[in-house]
Amino acid sequence: MNTRLFRRLFLSFWAALVLILLVGSGVTLAVTSARLHALDGVSSAELTQAARHAARAGDAALGQWVRRTEAQYASLRVFLVDRAGRELLGRPLPVRLQDWVQLNLAQTVALWEGGPASAGPAVHRAHVPVPDSWWNVPAIESAGGGVHFALFLPFDSSAYEVLGVPHVLVLLFLCAVCVSGLACWVVARHIMRPVLGVQQGLRSLARGELGARMGPGLAGRSDELGALAADFDATAQRLQELVSAQELLLRDVSHELRSPLTRLRLALELARRGGPGMPAQLDRIERECARLDLLTGQVLRLARLREPRAAARAPLDLAALVGDTVADVAYEAEAAGKAVAWQPPRQPVLLHGAAAELSSMLENVLRNALRFTPRGGQVDVGLELQGGAVALSVRDRGPGIAPEHLDQVFAPFFQADLSRASGHTGAGLGLPIAQRVAQRHAGEIRLVNRAGGGLRVEIVLPC
Repeated sequence: MNTRLFRRLFLSFWAALVLILLVGSGVTLAVTSARLHALDGVSSAELTQAARHAARAGDAALGQWVRRTEAQYASLRVFLVDRAGRELLGRPLPVRLQDWVQLNLAQTVALWEGGPASAGPAVHRAHVPVPDSWWNVPAIESAGGGVHFALFLPFDSSAYEVLGVPHVLVLLFLCAVCVSGLACWVVARHIMRPVLGVQQGLRSLARGELGARMGPGLAGRSDELGALAADFDATAQRLQELVSAQELLLRDVSHELRSPLTRLRLALELARRGGPGMPAQLDRIERECARLDLLTGQVLRLARLREPRAAARAPLDLAALVGDTVADVAYEAEAAGKAVAWQPPRQPVLLHGAAAELSSMLENVLRNALRFTPRGGQVDVGLELQGGAVALSVRDRGPGIAPEHLDQVFAPFFQADLSRASGHTGAGLGLPIAQRVAQRHAGEIRLVNRAGGGLRVEIVLPC
């Protein structure tokens, strides 16, 4: 299983997550730093004096001072609690201040009320200078005689309070949405672009545009989507080749059928006239019918061999199969004044294949060799083992084939040289059939001109 796409998705997810954390941390640190520096130049002593000044007008004025101070300094919160721990504005205390009230308020009140007699009334302590520290708990006495203890809660007492700052959570949420959305868009585009390309290509194929391809940009990718694009190109290429081959085959078949049909029609016309030439015309009609039968049989055989479904295969002795085929063809060769020489190997040559197809392959090659072998000539057939393969050779003494035509003769209906085929009737399907059979058996067929004249056909099949 190819996991390149999985790795990209996995890394993209974690990259987006890390980016969200980094941006969120950066926003938090930036807000924290700004809030910390917002208290620069502000001292608890000054705030205490301002609170005591406001308290002279009563608790209501003191409460208004608390609201103004917190609005002016967003990084600071001020809580004023009485002797019973009640907050002046009725607000709930943060947990850590609740702990301080439970543990230290009573002691602080006692210290406040337990001053020496010479110090005068409690208001005297209210005017004692207060050390400049956020952690001191100064007493604020109101005009009515009540007293409150000021608890300052600057931002630096808890860095996590930045999440309580207005708009910070919204900003972090928007940051997460933007980063994750961008990452999803990149990943979706990375995935959908080749998928949409394949979809468009399939639609083009459905319209009959067999030249549609994904191109190297998509097919050259190294992940599963690249493999999909490459498979699409291979499929489209194969479809185009098959359709082109079918069109070419139909064109060639119609061309090959035209000549015998024309001769057949002419022979019928002459036969209708009667006369002493009647038997000759009937013989000609019979020959043309045989030629048409042979041609249609070869076309059907080639069409079946083009199907991807392979024929049933079984273990067989190739030497025995070659011997039987040579014996059948030798009768025709002898009648034409030619011979087929075959020296069977001493041991069986075992092969796994389709006997009917292999026999048809050898028969077509032998008939093709005999067709171009002069009268009195001989075709030699050889069979030998070559490592893990078996080599079958058919050698004739005919005119051979021009070097530039050695590969073209495997095209259906191709005639290398009409002059050398003078007097030899053939549709040009024998070698294409032989090549297709060899390919279906994972083998190959080669043509080599012999030094002394003639052609050598070599068929190599794996054992």
